[in-house]
Amino acid sequence: MPTAPFEDAVIIAAGRGTRMRPSTRAVPKEFLPNFDRPLIHSAIEEALACGVTRITVVTSDRSEPFLETYFAPLDEEEAGDARLDGLKTILDRCEIRWVRQPVAKGTGNATLYARDAGVDSRFLLMLPDMIFTGTPPGRSLGDVVAKHGGSAISTTTVGPEYYDGWGIVTGDAAGGGLLRMRDILEKPGRAYTEPSGHGINGRYVLTPAIFECIEEVQRTGKTVRGEVNLTDAMVLLAQQEPFHAVPYDGPFYDSGHPVGYLQASVASALALPDQREAVLAALAPLLEG
Repeated sequence: MPTAPFEDAVIIAAGRGTRMRPSTRAVPKEFLPNFDRPLIHSAIEEALACGVTRITVVTSDRSEPFLETYFAPLDEEEAGDARLDGLKTILDRCEIRWVRQPVAKGTGNATLYARDAGVDSRFLLMLPDMIFTGTPPGRSLGDVVAKHGGSAISTTTVGPEYYDGWGIVTGDAAGGGLLRMRDILEKPGRAYTEPSGHGINGRYVLTPAIFECIEEVQRTGKTVRGEVNLTDAMVLLAQQEPFHAVPYDGPFYDSGHPVGYLQASVASALALPDQREAVLAALAPLLEG
């Protein structure tokens, strides 16, 4: 795999997980199981597949104790358990650190805390409730910023039924399917009348200049229900440097709501060669009914 133009990944694990209540009253969303491993475990495996060596997790007071327990060194008994080989790989291959967002003020504000943890170069930003079972989009994002510089955002073509819940990127065609970003419409609903749009799917490669853009958004007091939107900061960043939307047409699932969560878990299980046949056999009677 070619060397990625970034070594850091930032994972946002500070949200309330309201769409997954009541489960998230007891367990932070990022630690709900994605088949046989927590969602955040899957996100870190994806980051490693993109060439990342340092992981910064932005936590809340609820998620931080779970992180400390899950990513603690394995004891002697655990070290011999083959079911933990994936976790051992994570602990061996990357440095994991975390920083707490004291008050939930949105993804933009959460991203800013990564600077406090020492992130000072281009980084892969990940929302762990989006699960990708194909080639990680971070790879194509890395290829684009290596060629064009600046930042990049992964998008998927979506229809009007998604406009109420997705951010939509607009801009100018830049060749090779790329879009030079001009603006992001945050959940535009019926105000966006195009038959399809470039929907944001939760993976970004950003330069450290994003931190100053987030601070600028905070200074202007532009918030939605008290939260600082990352999208507003990215629009500012696009005025300062190349910022491309990169199409992703592989399989992915939004595990942030119950039905999508079920889809993600089943799809992740079917993607494991040693589990696929057993999972299909278990599902068959349910589907026949």
